[in-house]
Amino acid sequence: MSRIRVIAAVLGGVVAFGYPPLPQAEDAPQALGGKAGVTWLADMRGAMVRLNYRGLVAYLKDSKVNSMEFVHAASGGVEHERLVSLNSPMREIDRDGDQVRFIFPETKSVLTERIPVGHSFLVDLPESFEGLCDYYAFLVGSQEHVAQRLAQSIDIVPIDDYRYGRKIWIDLESHLPLRFELLDGSDKPVEQMVFTSLEVRAGDAGTPAQSAEVYPEQPSKRELLPLESMRWSLEDVPMGFRISAYSRMQHPPLQHPIEHILLSDGLSSVSIYVDELKDEPFLEKLKKIGAVNAYTRKIDGFVVTVMGDVPSKTVQMIANGIRYQKSNANREVND
Repeated sequence: MSRIRVIAAVLGGVVAFGYPPLPQAEDAPQALGGKAGVTWLADMRGAMVRLNYRGLVAYLKDSKVNSMEFVHAASGGVEHERLVSLNSPMREIDRDGDQVRFIFPETKSVLTERIPVGHSFLVDLPESFEGLCDYYAFLVGSQEHVAQRLAQSIDIVPIDDYRYGRKIWIDLESHLPLRFELLDGSDKPVEQMVFTSLEVRAGDAGTPAQSAEVYPEQPSKRELLPLESMRWSLEDVPMGFRISAYSRMQHPPLQHPIEHILLSDGLSSVSIYVDELKDEPFLEKLKKIGAVNAYTRKIDGFVVTVMGDVPSKTVQMIANGIRYQKSNANREVND
């Protein structure tokens, strides 16, 4: 489950580490072999997991600004997160470890799902940056004030135009992310998120309070499948993207399961959903919602949708290279 899917669902639609002084950038970011940038990001990820903090977040998508309240706590080695939309309709997402609850008061329903441990709602970074320098440069930029805090900016620059760039502003005191931008090939933000206020709490803050309303829960179902059983070949995939999971899943209100193939380069991810073709008119189409691009096409009696927080050319390229294999002889992903 991607971070962008979590935010889309909720919106509808400390102790410093003691870094040595970093050089100040006047204009362009400094490429310090990528090592300094990776160090900042790795320590930021550690702070996000370890610290207790809360704040108000402004999220900009498709020229619309939405406000959210975010709370994070670490208790007994387990992470707890709560994300609440402050716009209408009111929606809430709670995470306890690997279990996530999507709460929809307007429909009086709750959807539950399990996710990999350590995947944050706000800024999702990998546990290891090994191999990512083959596809991204990590540059140390200038220091700026965000939410009345001094922050160090880090630029994540892709090697090609098949993935988005990123820019993150990291609080010098707590090493938490204060601002995040997803950038297109022209360095224009396609998604922005910024803390307008942030409070870091010392000690064990306990579990964030959850919604007092109790609604019927609808658990999603996911069955991991061996790659050898996959009926699809991917003949045109950007360099670095590999299959990281293959599963059969069923999300309410769907009454039948669909196939899910997850591709990742370690930072960016693309999902492929395969469903049965319905007895209704069908048009191949490209759709964009904020940073997420999706391309749907018909393949041998199936509806295949490729989507992710990547440029439109990436999802189209992958979708046009998908082939249905009646035998399981060909399942390679070309690097």
